[in-house]
Amino acid sequence: MPGALTSVSALPAKFEIADPQDEGARRAALACWLAHPDNPMTWRSIVNRVWHYHFGRGLVETPNDFGKMGGRPSHPELLDWLAVWFRDDARGSLKQLHRLIVTSSTYRQSSTLVGRVSPRVHFSSEQGSPGVSPHPFDQDNRLLWRMNRTRLDAEQVRDAILQISDGLDLRMGGPSDLQFDLQPGIHVTPKVDYSKFDVDSPAARRRGVYRFLFRTLPDPFMDALDCPSGDQLTPVRNASVTVQQALAMWNNAFVAHYAGRFAARLESLAKARQEQVALAYESALSRPPSPTESEELTAYGEKHGLANLCRLIFNSNEFMFVN
Repeated sequence: MPGALTSVSALPAKFEIADPQDEGARRAALACWLAHPDNPMTWRSIVNRVWHYHFGRGLVETPNDFGKMGGRPSHPELLDWLAVWFRDDARGSLKQLHRLIVTSSTYRQSSTLVGRVSPRVHFSSEQGSPGVSPHPFDQDNRLLWRMNRTRLDAEQVRDAILQISDGLDLRMGGPSDLQFDLQPGIHVTPKVDYSKFDVDSPAARRRGVYRFLFRTLPDPFMDALDCPSGDQLTPVRNASVTVQQALAMWNNAFVAHYAGRFAARLESLAKARQEQVALAYESALSRPPSPTESEELTAYGEKHGLANLCRLIFNSNEFMFVN
């Protein structure tokens, strides 16, 4: 008899199906079991994954495993409250869940350690939530007494470069775009050459979500930025900081080309180098440069050119990391 987990006591584990051999009926029964309002695992899993997306770590550290071999929730009451709120108040709206989290005082904390002596963990929002008592200092920030400093994902880095250089194609839907040169191979696997792809072509300017993912032959640039391979399940991405990433961000043809486009955009908006530096900072880092930064980068731009200056900004920690 088809069925699901017996550990979810709120729902019957066995599916009442007229014909147990009917695959369509079995799939439909499983879908109804998963999406049932009384299935606590589904709602907890969804809010935990969204929390992981924003904080770099879920309330349960193992998004794919809520069982005995998985991690224990750091804030079980908060996990339950979010799950019930998402189910009943938000009615399954992911937009409302994102808004609730990013407007909370927990998400809006600074990632700096300056002045952090007696941390207090809490989650508050306009809708209200359970309070959490003070906890002792934990260096791993498991209790969220400050914001985690996270690096942009590979797709976010690529899309941000396109957006800043005014080259991002926001067209939605349609087939994915091949961002590599494809030739027939000797065997079943074709020849895939990422170096021969025209980075100025329309296919290069689509958002990362529309990038054609060759499962067994990843893009070296995206791979250097910890984009997971398409042939593996990756519930939690790596977030390394390596020399290879710095070299890729400096030498990759895609970055160099769109640094040039960014420079051309700046030159069309301002003539003086110092004004171009100020506009570059506003566009890439959402702040004006300090007097020292303005002086040093103006001198750098005069010596090495505006395109190299833009490439330098793309390589900055402030561009690559979320504070």
